[in-house]
Amino acid sequence: MGADDPAKRRCGSRVFAGGARRAVLTSVMMVAGAVACNETPNRSGSGRIADVQAGGPLGADDGVALEGDRALRTLARAAGGPDGRQYTVTTRGASGVLVGRVRGGSPRDTSITPTHDLSVCRPFTETVVPSREGGVGNSVVWLVSVASGPAIETPRVARLVLDGCRISPRVVAVAAGGTVMLTSRDAMMSRLQFEAMGEAQPSRATVLFTDAGQVVPTSVPTITPGLVRVRDDLHPWVRAYLVVTPHPFVAITDADGEFRFDGVPVGRYTLLVWHERLGVQSQRVRVESGIEARVEMKYDE
Repeated sequence: MGADDPAKRRCGSRVFAGGARRAVLTSVMMVAGAVACNETPNRSGSGRIADVQAGGPLGADDGVALEGDRALRTLARAAGGPDGRQYTVTTRGASGVLVGRVRGGSPRDTSITPTHDLSVCRPFTETVVPSREGGVGNSVVWLVSVASGPAIETPRVARLVLDGCRISPRVVAVAAGGTVMLTSRDAMMSRLQFEAMGEAQPSRATVLFTDAGQVVPTSVPTITPGLVRVRDDLHPWVRAYLVVTPHPFVAITDADGEFRFDGVPVGRYTLLVWHERLGVQSQRVRVESGIEARVEMKYDE
């Protein structure tokens, strides 16, 4: 149902959670259609559709901080075990589906005017917040404390291309232990730094390019999960982000701001969303067996 659906206005409810960088995360809790109005639920297809059961904003006793670096570190430690990095593939156990959307974005263009290597680096405009119909694209969404579940389907190879003194894609996911294929099409010297965001010792790798046509594979930046910033310390406007996933329940939203997690083991989790410009937000969610739970998160600037 759309945001203005009358049934949602009659039967839904909304909880607001505080957040960082002037952003407010809205968890919309509604039981879709007849379920919301206490009528017979639709049990066809993958099962019932219901609310995410949200617990409001996280506090200190929840074990997850909302702010800055500590929130980003939850991606590196989002699995099971004492170190948060032990994920077991299993087909056993009940599961549900979590469908969501990140909203509140508007297309924003950043104009870049290079200051050197001007034979290669020309002025350009980059959309940092891809947005369509109010969605926030290029957001990274993940669940915390998922110890087991289906196999990880994140690609084991990610490709980053330096072309025209800019690197693309802006945000890309790769499984932990995977390979990053780096390609330079620029006839200039570039020194790419891979830095784990939120970590006390962020440096993971350095890759040097000296001419066009070079291809460098590396698995060093993906040795452990986390959010890794890629920057060129010779050209500070060159930027990208590598999402090294600890389990299957990590997504990068499209321009509609949408994401979907299938086969989520039944339980309570922390759901986090990060965007390079809008910051980090979090919300507790509960996934139930055979239910397609829906959650809407909204940045309010």
